[in-house]
Amino acid sequence: MKETIEFRINSDFSNLLFEENEGKKMGASIKVVEISKDDPRYVRIPEVAKMVKEKYDRAFFFGWKIIRKYTKSEINSAQLFQLKIKTVFQPTGEESGTQYDEANVCHLCGANRQQIGSLKLKGNSLPKKDIAKTIGGEIIVSDKFIEVFKSRNLKGLELQQLIFNNKTSTYAQLLVNNELDLSSRITTGNDPFTFTTGSKGGTFNVSGYDIKLEREVYICPYGHLIGLNLLSEASVINSDIINDFDLFVSKQKLGVRRGLLIPEPVYFCSTKFRKIVEEEKLSGFDFEVANIVL
Repeated sequence: MKETIEFRINSDFSNLLFEENEGKKMGASIKVVEISKDDPRYVRIPEVAKMVKEKYDRAFFFGWKIIRKYTKSEINSAQLFQLKIKTVFQPTGEESGTQYDEANVCHLCGANRQQIGSLKLKGNSLPKKDIAKTIGGEIIVSDKFIEVFKSRNLKGLELQQLIFNNKTSTYAQLLVNNELDLSSRITTGNDPFTFTTGSKGGTFNVSGYDIKLEREVYICPYGHLIGLNLLSEASVINSDIINDFDLFVSKQKLGVRRGLLIPEPVYFCSTKFRKIVEEEKLSGFDFEVANIVL
């Protein structure tokens, strides 16, 4: 497996670490650079970021993404995959009138909100992908996916009615309830260089305006939430149900309760599920090898 990290570098400061012709420009202010951890410049990124923040009160990089490329042999020998949903959209169910039960929501991290009844969404249109999710973590699938689900005998997932603009949609909400425990081998963090258990919040002056940020929890002492982002490959503790179903969710969650965002589980799928997605040419999916710990 080859792992690289894609950074969205502030173009005003990219010359502090990268060559002029290196990377790809994205608009006038961002340069996208892909770098491996073996590159000696990788460990310098947080150093440069700290200097830029202290000297100019600006960011050196705005975003990042870990990219993993597997050999054919690694793919063929895998027993479980992490399922990643590439398309994320708004508005959420919360913005569209969906009802929720928050009686069991953790008062510290905000995890464990339960949806009541059908998912309701509003907007001009739904994403033209076979799978997508709202920024609130609600997953929808296309009519094509629904037909594949019925014809290919996929197990461990539930399709529930979706109400779009007050009418029953041909799309459906995807629900998964088969839980796997994440292994302690995984690594989480705010970004590839930073790990904190949360944010204290406070009031900050941004361009002359006072912005109030609420306190945030990234690590829940009750075990619901284990980090802001997953940095390593996903790893789960072995379970008998891995052989019984095609879709799974992690018991522990990642992310943060912030506005419309809520902590979300990691999704996993069987080798059968991944093969069907490829054979049926379903769109919106990405996969990484997941490790099973005995």
